[in-house]
Amino acid sequence: MSEIDRKAVFRDAQGRPAGGWILWLPAACVAVGAAAFLYGAGGAMHQRAWQAFLVNLMFWTGLSCGAVMFSAVLIITKADWGRSIKRLAEAPVFFLPLAFVLFWVLWIGKDGLFPWIHEPVPEKQAWLNTPFFFLREGAALLLLALSAVGMVFTGVRGDAQLVGRKQGVLDLPEKAPQARAQTILANIYGIFFGVLLTIVAFDLIMSLTPHYYSTLFGAYYFVGSFFTGIAAVIIVCFYAKRRLGLGPYIRPLHLHNLGKLLLGFCLITADFFYVQFFITWYGNLPEETHFVLQRVRGLPWEPLAWTVLIVCFAVPFVILLSRRIKMKHGFMVALSLLILVGMWLERFLLIAPSLWKENSLPLGIMELLISAGFFGLVALCMLIFLNSFPLLPVSDPLFWKGLERVQ
Repeated sequence: MSEIDRKAVFRDAQGRPAGGWILWLPAACVAVGAAAFLYGAGGAMHQRAWQAFLVNLMFWTGLSCGAVMFSAVLIITKADWGRSIKRLAEAPVFFLPLAFVLFWVLWIGKDGLFPWIHEPVPEKQAWLNTPFFFLREGAALLLLALSAVGMVFTGVRGDAQLVGRKQGVLDLPEKAPQARAQTILANIYGIFFGVLLTIVAFDLIMSLTPHYYSTLFGAYYFVGSFFTGIAAVIIVCFYAKRRLGLGPYIRPLHLHNLGKLLLGFCLITADFFYVQFFITWYGNLPEETHFVLQRVRGLPWEPLAWTVLIVCFAVPFVILLSRRIKMKHGFMVALSLLILVGMWLERFLLIAPSLWKENSLPLGIMELLISAGFFGLVALCMLIFLNSFPLLPVSDPLFWKGLERVQ
């Protein structure tokens, strides 16, 4: 690359700080969502408020972990093609410490959320008891947050030092000084992503129906989280092109590869669902079949189950077969938004039937406002991150190699 090009890259890496309505809108969403939750939790709609809180905690925590995991995959595999969107994938990392804090809010509503507190299951009591449960989940979320933050800030520190220099911006490192440490932390985070999200899924979703068990349930949850994380990265890339001036660094190759990943994990998530369903059907055990039949055959959940199947798997599969569509960012953003809505409904379908005993579908303004509050919180975390750190990993030689290859 020429000297002028490199100077332009360093200038673009500093970004364009977001302000105005872009910050005020998510802040307003947080305020409205918090008010709706407090109003619902303190009144007659307390059950709906708490289950909506849990659904959103599981959805947005999984999405944030999945997006950061995309960055970890790039680091572990030494892939240079995606380095220019690496920082965008890491943007939700600030939400993970907040997820740890928000988890402890569940202590207040634990009596209405976890049936095993009032009706202990003797064979699972050593695992499902209040002190051990909250200490275990708190430790899992804390380790996820610390490993993710450590991995991200190991890379960000070198970028900030290089961008902040007054001179010598062309003296690029032949080898990233933080590469070894970041690779180690990325591998640790990858292990935690699989193991700890499995524990989180077992405890915060599967334990709501204490007699149900599935050894594949944790894998289904963290694979679905990576699926949502990729969809989120596609949307953030669109924002970065329009508002942050990163259009020259987000090329058709990036969209095509993200589209292929989205298709792949759409199929893997669907496959994990099918495998669980097949084993449950084949085993024909009441404690397993009830969980599935309640959601796919019982009212009011059956229409929602078909909606999730179509929106999350059938529609993306058909659309993502087209190479041309994968190269069109507007279409990919629309599809990603559809997938995120569908996966939120899927998390809702996993949680709500275990708690809600009425014949009506508990989806309304309460759930919408609480979801908006969580969306605002995640959006604020991402905007603060993108405003605070270089948008491009300029201290990483693989970034420059990938940049030259996609020009």
